[in-house]
Amino acid sequence: MVIKGIDIDRCNLCRECIKECPLGNFNKSNEDIIFDNSENCILCGHCIAVCQNNAIIYEDMKDVAFHFDDPFEIQSFDTIYKLLRSKRSIRQYKNQEVPKEKIEKIIECIRYAPVGMNKRTLKCLIITNEVKRNELIDSIIDAIDSEEEKEEYRRKRREKIDPFFHNAPHILVLHSNNDWDSKNAIIGITYAMLGAETLGLGSCWIGGVQMFLNEKKQIKKKLFNMEDEIFGIMIFGYPAVKYFRAPPRPPIMT
Repeated sequence: MVIKGIDIDRCNLCRECIKECPLGNFNKSNEDIIFDNSENCILCGHCIAVCQNNAIIYEDMKDVAFHFDDPFEIQSFDTIYKLLRSKRSIRQYKNQEVPKEKIEKIIECIRYAPVGMNKRTLKCLIITNEVKRNELIDSIIDAIDSEEEKEEYRRKRREKIDPFFHNAPHILVLHSNNDWDSKNAIIGITYAMLGAETLGLGSCWIGGVQMFLNEKKQIKKKLFNMEDEIFGIMIFGYPAVKYFRAPPRPPIMT
């Protein structure tokens, strides 16, 4: 995205872009407000978001701005809170693939998750192919150091048990060569999980495999030709379990 300037015919001189820009790239000049430092712009889009008259000129965003009158009119607190409390980590899945359009919606949620300094360097890998998924599982087992642990996992495989991904039909991997994405991926997967929930899907963060693959770089290279650091792994699909209540949690310590 490139901020090009301001449509002076639409601008009402409210100065909100001047107050909102984190790097001070908007200034008052004579009777107009100007955008005068494109090289210092981090492309956060706050100017687009805050302008009531849609006067900010931009290009190459590969999407259009999303307009709303009041964010609290989109969903009430009670609705969001119910979603947050009822979300469970799913480890039982139906043998049913998720349609492509729903997968694209999940990735779209990650696209609009906030990231530090708007450095959008996360990349997404979706593993759907069963052969590739089984190859990944077997490669992980083969790379385990403990022979006793390795044999236990092999026993589970002989019993048709997926010890890592719980027979989920889809695995989402967020990876990058930017260390900041260790934080950004957490937010991104949280957005993806909540988005998946609204589509009738279940999900679960798979942290152990994430750490293991970052240690066993040869597996990443062999299976995915990947040298990036993996910052998040999430499985998702249609749940084969139904929950009827959200259990209590202890209060946050203050």
